[in-house]
Amino acid sequence: MEKVNINSITGKNRPLLLSSILILVGAIIIIPYGDFQQPGTVIKFWIAISIMSLGFIISWTIKSINSAWFWSVTILARLILIPMEAGNDIWRYLWEGYIQNLGFSPYDLAPNAVELIPYRTEWWSLINHPDTSAIYPPLSELGFRLLAAINPSVLIFKLAFILADLGICWLLSRKFSLEKILIYAWNPLIIYSFAGGGHYDSWFIFPLVAAWLAFDNYRWYWSSFLIGISVAIKWMSLPILCFVVWQKILDKDESNTNNISQIDELNRTINLAKREQKLRLGCTKLTWKILYQKIKQAGFLLLIGLLPMCIAALNFCEPGKCSLIPTSSNFVVKGRSAEFIPYLVSLISEQSTQYNWIYGIPLALGVGVLIWNTHRFVNFAESYFFILLTLSPIVHAWYFTWLIPFAVATRNLGIKWVSLSTFIYFILTYRQSLGDNNWLLTPMERYWLWLPLIIGFIWSYLKYKKNLESSKINSELSR
Repeated sequence: MEKVNINSITGKNRPLLLSSILILVGAIIIIPYGDFQQPGTVIKFWIAISIMSLGFIISWTIKSINSAWFWSVTILARLILIPMEAGNDIWRYLWEGYIQNLGFSPYDLAPNAVELIPYRTEWWSLINHPDTSAIYPPLSELGFRLLAAINPSVLIFKLAFILADLGICWLLSRKFSLEKILIYAWNPLIIYSFAGGGHYDSWFIFPLVAAWLAFDNYRWYWSSFLIGISVAIKWMSLPILCFVVWQKILDKDESNTNNISQIDELNRTINLAKREQKLRLGCTKLTWKILYQKIKQAGFLLLIGLLPMCIAALNFCEPGKCSLIPTSSNFVVKGRSAEFIPYLVSLISEQSTQYNWIYGIPLALGVGVLIWNTHRFVNFAESYFFILLTLSPIVHAWYFTWLIPFAVATRNLGIKWVSLSTFIYFILTYRQSLGDNNWLLTPMERYWLWLPLIIGFIWSYLKYKKNLESSKINSELSR
């Protein structure tokens, strides 16, 4: 019988073994510590997360991993956290799905509406912001309705979020090596947010990652449609649709392939032209013809991207009435949570805390600059979410999961670091459990949460630009 080589296990595979053990042990320890309203729970939660985080850091050094090991740890870590107490967002998901099956629209009636009093469940008191109607896009609401029709239980909802999460891992594995995917698959923030905390964000990330892969393979219409699904689940993906439409207009490869007949026509015009005026007229006419076709294609692409939202909205909108965002809610208008740039602005102007809409202006400008200067989907999406999060007046820990799939490609150091520093956010729930309901981070807590992302992101960006310039120089020298 062949003996097991102990040195090979403890040597080459040591990081893999140690990382796997720490992540799974941390997941087991964290199970009882999901109810943050209990005093002392958050401290124990942090201890368990620290163990998982150490395993995650060690995973950065893993050089190779086989498929069976990767998927075993990835799936098991998520299944372990299913019994964990979910965050309070999940009770709103359940409620909004539940009342839809009773014939009520969550956009029309807030959870504390008088009309819904007879239908309150035993967990109704756990719903957050009971005076605010639904803020989630219509396709997500239909998803909640479908799950609630099966059974309005935390288990069903968590399984649906985990399934999308594992789907993201599978999509990434089609483009990247398993070692690279560990940044997402074994990330403690990802594992906790979807399997433990029960947040639905994996639903909108899944089609977004699929759209990224489709875009890289020049499958424009599939990419647009998948982004449209993502937008219909969470509004934040909309600027990415604009990016894809603009790239379609600029698509030079298509000009060289799909428009061959038009280019041949241009060549014939040049060859046959005997006068300069005739040449200019022919070229100008054909240029406008190509531009018109591109704009028409881009318009069709935009319609495809908006189609999922429009179809899903039909279930909630009536002629003259389609209120999908509670714009009159104090939570939407001036809610604050762990924000960065809005906090810095508030130090200069306290009045700015009353108007969240003002941050839409720099966001629109930032998106415009990105669309104009960026040509890769992954770079646009990563930079866009970075700008969005730093400008957003309302930020929760699980929002940083939006960035993580793209770090698989870019290896962005800031995204790695914020996957760990974001757990500082839960000091808010710790203080709340002690009776302090002031939902504000101290300056030091805020900087410890945000600076790892910002410093690491800027460092990775500068490194990327340097490498890009070096590759251009090498390319020119090799000619």
